[in-house]
Amino acid sequence: MQSLRPLVGFIALLALAFLLSCGNPAPPITIALSPSSAQTDQGSSITITAMLTNDSSGRGVSWSLSGPGSLTTASGSSVSYVAPAPSSISTVQTATLSAASLADPTKTASLQISVNPLPYITSAFLPAGNVGSPYSQAVAERGGTAPFTWSMVYGAMPAGLSIASGTGTISGTPTAGGTWYFEVQLTDAAGVTATQPFLSIEVYANSAGGNPVPFVNQPLVPDTVAPGGQGFTLTVNGTAFLAASTVNINGTALATSFVNSRQLTATIPAADIATAGTAFITVVNPAPGGGRSNAIPFPVAPPATATNFVNAAASPLPAYFATAVAVGDFNNDGKADLAFAYNIRVATMLGNGDGTFSQAPGSPITIEKPPWDTLPSPYVDSLALGDFNNSGQLGMAAAGMQNMNVTILQGNGTGAFTPSSAFVYTQGQPTVCVVAGDFNGDGNLDLATASQLNGLPVSVSLGYGDGAFNSVSDSPFGVSTGANSLAVGDFNGDGKLDLAVATNGVIILLGNGDGTFTQSQGSPIPIGIVSSIAAADFNGDGKLDLAATDSAGNAVSILLGNGDGTFSQAPGSPAPVGFEPDSIAVGDFTNSGKAGLAVANFGSNSITVLLGNGDGTFSESAGSPIPVGQGPYSVAVGDFNGSGRLGLAVANLNDGSVSVLLQQ
Repeated sequence: MQSLRPLVGFIALLALAFLLSCGNPAPPITIALSPSSAQTDQGSSITITAMLTNDSSGRGVSWSLSGPGSLTTASGSSVSYVAPAPSSISTVQTATLSAASLADPTKTASLQISVNPLPYITSAFLPAGNVGSPYSQAVAERGGTAPFTWSMVYGAMPAGLSIASGTGTISGTPTAGGTWYFEVQLTDAAGVTATQPFLSIEVYANSAGGNPVPFVNQPLVPDTVAPGGQGFTLTVNGTAFLAASTVNINGTALATSFVNSRQLTATIPAADIATAGTAFITVVNPAPGGGRSNAIPFPVAPPATATNFVNAAASPLPAYFATAVAVGDFNNDGKADLAFAYNIRVATMLGNGDGTFSQAPGSPITIEKPPWDTLPSPYVDSLALGDFNNSGQLGMAAAGMQNMNVTILQGNGTGAFTPSSAFVYTQGQPTVCVVAGDFNGDGNLDLATASQLNGLPVSVSLGYGDGAFNSVSDSPFGVSTGANSLAVGDFNGDGKLDLAVATNGVIILLGNGDGTFTQSQGSPIPIGIVSSIAAADFNGDGKLDLAATDSAGNAVSILLGNGDGTFSQAPGSPAPVGFEPDSIAVGDFTNSGKAGLAVANFGSNSITVLLGNGDGTFSESAGSPIPVGQGPYSVAVGDFNGSGRLGLAVANLNDGSVSVLLQQ
């Protein structure tokens, strides 16, 4: 019996162990996946972690996938899910990720992953707003993984509006009229970004406007006098004159008499013509609206029989890819200053009055790309001067040759300029010419632009006096071929500014007074391929005439205005000039009292000077043509040395320079 006791004891221990195991079983393995729900974008990845409970083995899990995508960098505790590559699939795809315990394959967990299409901003157009009225509009999007973060990354919104970072809602109360262009970006939870570079909001000012901005014709009558004479009466012809208009000389008001809406007379005292020099003549209309006209130089010097141009001491000025030049008084000291465009910059040089210049504060100004631009550089091809923000200071409009826009540079009276926050969309490319005038008579300067290829050959943008503009919807007013240049004037005497368009011939667009235009009878005038055009009264009959360069015919045609928007060729027209004439400017270069012409000949690297005979005919000056730099592309007139004789500034495209020519 004693020999059975060990066996009985062992059996009893086994029974006790069995009883204990049945009463307190080992806890089961469980699996939890983190995150518990998941979504991501096409082409993005997300890491999934497995957390096991009661798995003493430490072996972790095995992973499997059902649906689109793939798994990578798998371990017993985590795996990376890679969503399918970006595609045209615009609906949400789903994949199921499963994890099974390696210690107990019966223990599993699964997770459904949503694969979202890439985020996309669907808003292409935003509704217009009104000054003083609350505005609220969400920028629409689709796709992507919420939540989103919104921001404006380029350009500017109308003053008073901003975008909410969490919702993409643009809201606020606009405080200024015009159209602002900007680029909006969203970033989703997967870190994917989407941008919309061509959003804009048009804001209507809803104001009654005011007095128009006046416009002064060339030439003044007289357009020059000898120094030391008696006071005299100056006659100023133009458009949009009022009974309260004043003629100003270098910013000082003169005693002015109102003749009619197209003519003023002013008394020039003897003290203002005591010594040789050149003043700027403008007309100012009072507020509301109103403002300062374009400036016309008034030389004071004895008449000469011929021109005597010489290079200024520092001429030529370096300016790589020089494309445009303009002359004005940017710091209000009565001396001619110089602005020129080269490549993506605009330089301003302040005249010292002796033919030398000092660089203005902040010069040169780099012209920024508009938000919609995809081309490499915003080359500037044309400059127009004017007070575009009603500050009382002279500013500039710079036309972008590659990117369908105009940049407004607002002057502060010191020669420094600040770009407006609003880009101007010209709708045509390349934009090769910009001119300014109050085309709807509301007291704010507007813009007209010429474009050679795509889009609209002629477009008009109405200004709001704040550096921002709205486009006129029915441009290009019947112009079907590319335009090269524009000239402004009232060609039919109705008190509304018109446009002359240089294209295959000349097209006259008569202003309707609201920013729209109608082609004149007899347009187009067939005079060849016109590269540039200028308006002035060349025969003294009080009606505006035109001078137009024929780049293929190497000639200048003179078109005498009939006062009704139609024109006739002048006797002796066309007049031969140099090879490939590309730019033209008006000036009395011999102080004869008769308007002449300076023609930049791109192909022969010269300037032809034509002296007016006062009857619409011209004679080439002795010493003409004048050699300048390589590829003269733009020419402007100014007295840079205070001699009382008009000189020239020439932008030379091919050798990267600006020639400054003086007369003694």
